[in-house]
Amino acid sequence: MTTKEARYQNIAYEIAKRIVAKQINEGDKLRGRSVLAGEFEVSSETVRKAMRLLENLGVVEVVPRSGIYITSEQAAQLYVEQYRKQSESYRLFRDTLNLLEEAQKNQHLLETHIKKLLETSKNDVFPFEFFTYKLSETDANIGKSLKEIRFWNQTTGLVLAIEYDEQLYQAPNPTMPLEAGMILYVLGDETVKKKTLSLFKPE
Repeated sequence: MTTKEARYQNIAYEIAKRIVAKQINEGDKLRGRSVLAGEFEVSSETVRKAMRLLENLGVVEVVPRSGIYITSEQAAQLYVEQYRKQSESYRLFRDTLNLLEEAQKNQHLLETHIKKLLETSKNDVFPFEFFTYKLSETDANIGKSLKEIRFWNQTTGLVLAIEYDEQLYQAPNPTMPLEAGMILYVLGDETVKKKTLSLFKPE
């Protein structure tokens, strides 16, 4: 927990840890709010919120005009354990969000690069031959998948991507049903192209 909203909780946790470590014992009086504020480099109000939290948990007792006294090491131990669990959950949640965001960025970048690569002219730097084929309603095997029609076995070509409804599906699922309007990006030479044409437009 590193957000500003949780700073007072962090201070309460640090004090609870000292109690558990017996650096401060039950019955001891804590240093004044202004001293703690200076130590943790926060405002007195933040320290006050931390003390109120510990008091609500039964860790300390705030005695008006006297000071703040430690009342329960056991309560401090419970708060330390609770804080650590919450902190671990928070970190896991934050890291998961970061990974998801990074995955989305990488996915978009990968799609963009593949599309640019596939649009590269054969006479440019792309070292392999490829072609595109747009499926029509009159083509054979519409409704079937690449796996069902044994595309690789029939053509020895590799479908790198399928473009459909302005979306590019790289390394497409071989069980995806083929539909009219789909554009197949196929890695292969003229022989593969002829076999692909024969597969969808048999004589």
